[in-house]
Amino acid sequence: MGRFDAPQALRYWRAPTLTDYKVCLVTVCNFTFIFHSVEQLETCSDYYIHEHHPSSRLLIYTENLGGDNSETQRWFEKLPQYLLEKPKRSEVVKTLKRAIQDYSKIQPAQTKNAKTAP
Repeated sequence: MGRFDAPQALRYWRAPTLTDYKVCLVTVCNFTFIFHSVEQLETCSDYYIHEHHPSSRLLIYTENLGGDNSETQRWFEKLPQYLLEKPKRSEVVKTLKRAIQDYSKIQPAQTKNAKTAP
């Protein structure tokens, strides 16, 4: 999810001693998510809200994705599959919503990036 944390990273590297770099750690069902912005939290929450997901198959020749067949993974393909089971998924959604409320109160966490679909 590198496209989300670029604004906060730029602010930090301009003045590393003056600007804090805020990271949100969310632990749920023995897994710890690491988020660098509220937009990351919202995108991940949107992903877990939906019970069914479209195919994650990538068309290799439509974009330069930097790899062959199985070498390209997106952020949601790296998550543990057991978190998508119904009881755990509802716990993940509840925890992520609470984290969004808490983390959005921190000013550097707001990067003002447009949300994009996963």
